[in-house]
Amino acid sequence: MKNKPVRWDEETLVSRCLKNEVAAQKALYEQYSARMMGICYRYAQNRFDAQDILQEGIIKVFTYLKQYNFSGSLEGWIKQIMVRTAINFLKKNKQFQQNIEI
Repeated sequence: MKNKPVRWDEETLVSRCLKNEVAAQKALYEQYSARMMGICYRYAQNRFDAQDILQEGIIKVFTYLKQYNFSGSLEGWIKQIMVRTAINFLKKNKQFQQNIEI
């Protein structure tokens, strides 16, 4: 039988992630990754690119989590990071593809 993922309120989740608690980091990932993958997939050309965007975005979430100020929902903040990451990914790949064509 599979263990049910732990769900904490946003404040607890963020504060425990900031303390580098692995269980909290895993909970944050499990709580938001499926929805964020959907966002990444809308921007990506394929599933592999979407997974790359998600991975890069999750790294940014953990890197900048100390800047989250609870003025909006955590999910909304994470979505913003994913969208920006996806757009930057597309811009970077577009430049790469243009260089290849030349």
